[in-house]
Amino acid sequence: MSLVSVIVPTYDRPEFIQGAVETALGQTHDEIEVVIVCDPPIAETRAALGRYEDDERVRAFYNDERIGISASRNRAIEHARGEYICILDDDDRWRPSKVERQLDVMAEHPDCGVVYTGGLIRKNGRIVGSYTPSMRGDIYPTILAGFDLKPYSSHMLRAECFETVGSYDTAFECGEDWDHAIRVAREYEYEYVDEPLVVRQFHDCNVSNQGVPDRTEDVDLEEAMDIPAQIWSKYRPEIERHPEIERQLRYGRHVAYGWKEIDRNNRRRALRYGLGAAKYGPTVTGLSICCLALLGPTALDLARTARDTIVHSQFAHSSEEHVTK
Repeated sequence: MSLVSVIVPTYDRPEFIQGAVETALGQTHDEIEVVIVCDPPIAETRAALGRYEDDERVRAFYNDERIGISASRNRAIEHARGEYICILDDDDRWRPSKVERQLDVMAEHPDCGVVYTGGLIRKNGRIVGSYTPSMRGDIYPTILAGFDLKPYSSHMLRAECFETVGSYDTAFECGEDWDHAIRVAREYEYEYVDEPLVVRQFHDCNVSNQGVPDRTEDVDLEEAMDIPAQIWSKYRPEIERHPEIERQLRYGRHVAYGWKEIDRNNRRRALRYGLGAAKYGPTVTGLSICCLALLGPTALDLARTARDTIVHSQFAHSSEEHVTK
């Protein structure tokens, strides 16, 4: 039976880490190890992990200084012993059958390097969205246009992928998942399990919601969060060979910044990004950004409330209770 290594980077969030360990150990596949790398401060996290000190399936490593999520993932991979690597953020949770289902797909597709799954989004105790997988097979160069492989906590990779394409790029304060997926997609095919086997939990501490916690005082968080710009900078020659990919990437960047400026109530800049999005991709999304920029934050709040209510009702009778809490 294949050993699966679950790597969990964590930073000062002891209230989440035990749940992450339990969701990994609670898998129907028995051969599991959990490799945790903790950025400081670590006192409370170490205390939370104390119950696993005698469990040989769980190994925790503690950084002497803050090194960030990319370097922490890399350190975990260095200590991982499994034939397969599963990604798990400390606040996300899995259904018990997730790993077993993915291993079945791996066995059926020997050329596949990664198997990911669908997922649910939970916010304030309610299901407010979902991820439906759609990309499979040879996804390069499509992956250059956007990271449509979420949730990242659903990804299972063959350990050999890291030997082939290397580790996470520490130049990325966030977006290291997209960058690494691009490099993997050059060499391997992707497959998925079309079921919501992961719950991603949105809250105030999400890196993707609030930026990256300061690693050093001179980190420019605005620059760090401009992931499409970083992808463009790193992969520009490849992107320019595919005009449609370039158009999609520019469209996605305008959409992301349009929503961000609406959140800030910077209506003029939001309108500018909305118009830019409409230029690169005349879609309902670009038009929505323009309308909300004109109407203001109250309209946005109403739209989000309506959206969350509708989505929650759609998933109210889902099988979320099968996900490890």
